[in-house]
Amino acid sequence: MKTISSLFLFFFSLVTLSAQVIERPIETFYEPNQPNHVYYKDVNHLLNKYVGTWEYTNGGHYFKITFTKHTQVRETPIANTKTTIYTDKLVGHYEYKLNGLEVYNVTNNYFATVDMGSFRFDGFYIIFDEPSSNPCGRRIMGDVNLIYSNTNGIETIGWNRTNVEWAANCNPSDQTPFRIPANMVLTKI
Repeated sequence: MKTISSLFLFFFSLVTLSAQVIERPIETFYEPNQPNHVYYKDVNHLLNKYVGTWEYTNGGHYFKITFTKHTQVRETPIANTKTTIYTDKLVGHYEYKLNGLEVYNVTNNYFATVDMGSFRFDGFYIIFDEPSSNPCGRRIMGDVNLIYSNTNGIETIGWNRTNVEWAANCNPSDQTPFRIPANMVLTKI
């Protein structure tokens, strides 16, 4: 009986240790040689300054986005199904109007079918996509660099989008250009 108990304890310890998730700061996400089971946590509270509602108005353009922070979201790695990755991320809901007419209202559905945030060497980036009526989606995604600023208590984020082509899984993909401006300065409301 003692042998069975010892054997059970050994296997239980082995399973527990092999499934242990290592916690790392979110800004180390792109560093090489990461462990297989990791949680990229916002330990330095870098995402907190982006949380809230931000607004842009210029001429006929009106854009409002609300970011919330979600913690320990499980990611699905593309190449390695034996890897478990968790990360803290921003999720955004937005609306866009042009000349007073609503073009997009993505305030009730979950924005992040794509990655919503990662730190890179020169800032914080999100992957951005506009809605499409095409079931294949858009061929172009937006790689948006968010630049936070607080000047005399007025919080702003620069929104600078670069278009990135990606291979759609089906054809024909949506070829229409983005309607939301590529470069904006949004103010926290």
